[in-house]
Amino acid sequence: MIGGKGKGGLSPISAFVLGAASATIFLVFIFSNQHTRQPLEISSLKTMRQFTAPSDHANFENKVNNTSSIRAVNKRTPKKQPHANQTSDDQHLQDMLRKAALDDNTIIMTSVNEAWAAPNSLLDSFFESFRVGENMERFLKHIFVVALDAKAYQRCKSLHPYCYFLKQEGLDLSGEQSYMKNVYLDLVWSKLKLQQRILELGYNLLFTDVDIAWLRDPFEYITLAPHISTSSDFYFGNPDDLGNYPNTGFIYFKSCKKNIKIMDYWHKSRKRFPENHDQFVFNEIKHEIVKKFGVRMKFLDTAHISGFCQLGRDLSKIATVHMTCCIGLENKLFDLKRILEDWRSYLAHPQWERQLDKIKWRFEGGRCIH
Repeated sequence: MIGGKGKGGLSPISAFVLGAASATIFLVFIFSNQHTRQPLEISSLKTMRQFTAPSDHANFENKVNNTSSIRAVNKRTPKKQPHANQTSDDQHLQDMLRKAALDDNTIIMTSVNEAWAAPNSLLDSFFESFRVGENMERFLKHIFVVALDAKAYQRCKSLHPYCYFLKQEGLDLSGEQSYMKNVYLDLVWSKLKLQQRILELGYNLLFTDVDIAWLRDPFEYITLAPHISTSSDFYFGNPDDLGNYPNTGFIYFKSCKKNIKIMDYWHKSRKRFPENHDQFVFNEIKHEIVKKFGVRMKFLDTAHISGFCQLGRDLSKIATVHMTCCIGLENKLFDLKRILEDWRSYLAHPQWERQLDKIKWRFEGGRCIH
């Protein structure tokens, strides 16, 4: 009968209902378990992307790139990216960049020709500044030196592990170049395409001229929020004011699509200003860059990232000193060596005496320092 009990004490209809319910509960459990796992996996992927540098993510906007913890979360291995003209030289470049990069995949790049790389010239003084700076020698092994001619390349290789020969067809960039002459302009413009390639490969880039003394860690003044951080010939107190005058001899780019496009735009803008160097053009187009590409540009305070145009007077605050507003290799060398001598003298004083802010640069007898 329909209402009768089976051998187990349950009627057939009761057994059927219980069996169907059990199957339903099992299926609900399986599907609900799958759906609860999926958001966790997506969340982990978002977290990985959030801590992948360089990034424009809002969570990074107020963090400062001046601690080992920040650099640790930014650590990643740049992916090999296809290039229109992939060559063995490009592969060599990628291998060298991978070895030279800082922990947060930032490349410190400088460039030299034969005159600047010669014994007792700018490259030697540049390297010396890291040795006499405060805890600065650790950066030496990470400097990526671009040689603009064969003799500069050979001299660089005798001193340093990461030297790259940027060959320029039909150009002789070896000698001391007269300021604003044609070959000089070719020299200063020659590095932009390489800088763009470095950004394309996923590296942040800090370009530094070789006539700069590195005395303290400049990364303490480079934050993650701006896309571009540039030194200033003349700084008027507001780091976001485009009225400041940039010096592209010390400039930092985060690796992002916007900056890759900016580098290309900058290089192509040379045609609009054919008789001028890259820094002049950058200053002329800085408003266009910010508006067109939607980036934030930060100007670094000359009290810290300094130069002869507007020299920081407090040695307790100085990180770098650039031989700006100084024309001629001999003049730059003369004053750069005096800067390093003054720095050694400063460090020779006890800490309490340094804090009194009475130890100053020597101005008398300098050729450009003022």
